[in-house]
Amino acid sequence: MERSQASNREFGKRREPHRVTIARNGYVRSFTISPWAAGLVSGVGALFAIGYIGATAYLVLRDDLIRTSTEKQAALQLTYEDRIANLRAQIDRLTSRRVLDKKSIEEKVDDLIVRQRDLDERQARVSALLEMAAKSGIKLSLSGQVPGRKPEAPVLAAGDPSGQDDTGIGGTNEPIEIAPALGLRGTTSAPIVVPADKRASAAAEDRENLFVQVNETLNRMDDEAHLALDVIAVSAEQDIETIEQTAGSLGLRLAGKPASAESGTGGPFEAFDDDAFDSRLERAERALADLERVKEAARGIPLSRPIEGAKISSSFGPRLDPFLRRLAMHTGIDLRAPGGTKVHASAPGKVVSAGRNGGYGLMVEIEHPSGLTSRYAHMRKLLVSEGEEVDTGDVLGLVGSTGRSTGPHLHYEIRVNGEATDPRRFVQAGKELASILDY
Repeated sequence: MERSQASNREFGKRREPHRVTIARNGYVRSFTISPWAAGLVSGVGALFAIGYIGATAYLVLRDDLIRTSTEKQAALQLTYEDRIANLRAQIDRLTSRRVLDKKSIEEKVDDLIVRQRDLDERQARVSALLEMAAKSGIKLSLSGQVPGRKPEAPVLAAGDPSGQDDTGIGGTNEPIEIAPALGLRGTTSAPIVVPADKRASAAAEDRENLFVQVNETLNRMDDEAHLALDVIAVSAEQDIETIEQTAGSLGLRLAGKPASAESGTGGPFEAFDDDAFDSRLERAERALADLERVKEAARGIPLSRPIEGAKISSSFGPRLDPFLRRLAMHTGIDLRAPGGTKVHASAPGKVVSAGRNGGYGLMVEIEHPSGLTSRYAHMRKLLVSEGEEVDTGDVLGLVGSTGRSTGPHLHYEIRVNGEATDPRRFVQAGKELASILDY
């Protein structure tokens, strides 16, 4: 009971109002504050302190959060910008590559067009030489057919050239189709869906393969042109050598022979490897021109037979004279033939004598461009007169038996610098050169 009363007294003391005295400027004031008001003020102060501390912490943390968020956004923006920059760089590389590919293709096409024009010009020149060679009697012998002239269509155009000129240069008659492979025009075949990267790779590979094929075709055509020029030059030079050797065996030097060293030839073998078209062309042109000069000079030599197929009844050289039966010199050959057989000039020239000439009877003498003279004797009738120009094969007269003759035949005689020589050597030389001189 006493404890309860003591507790009540203590509680009453705590709930008693507090007196507050304030002294200011000599005045003293006293206030009485109830415990509830003091508790309320203390609570409000505590709440304010907590709110202030919380607000301060928020402001501090907010700056950190804003800075962190800003940094994250900046990093994300930089990442996007880097990706965009990389994409732009890739686009630029692809664009540059396409531009370079397009430029490269255009340059290659331009090169092909230039090469085709060069080949056209070369073919025209080679074709002219082939015609000259054909007129000169040169028969080309190549491992394959002499290439025909290339189609007139440009390199980029697809065509189907028909026919073939066997005097031109070129490859096989296969059209060159570049446009579809370059993707410049659509094709009639159904499209095949292929990934973009594989399509680009396949298209580039197809274009490259096409250019390789076209270049190989042009190279083959160029090689064939070079081969044709080499064959023309070598064939003409061989014909020249054959004519010169044959003339040399007769003791003659052709007036049209090109100047060359008279000494022997020789030296180590070295394979011929000259790709220059102009030098090959020049060699072939020079060889054909020299061949024509040499052939013209050789045609001035009496190489053909005055009577084709006639047999020799008496040879050149010492023999028994048919009338005196004594050893005598026969200055020609006798060709047995029936009377009235036509006698032909063995080479072109000028008739320097036509008439009776002692034991020759009716005789025609011709002076040839080579400086040689030929005589045709014992004829029964003359068909040319003195001073007349004749050509190889022209009829001079008819076989007879005038003069010192035992029967119808032709006395055929050839003289070099006025001295008689064996005509059979010339007849034999004529057989060897007949295919070259075309008579």
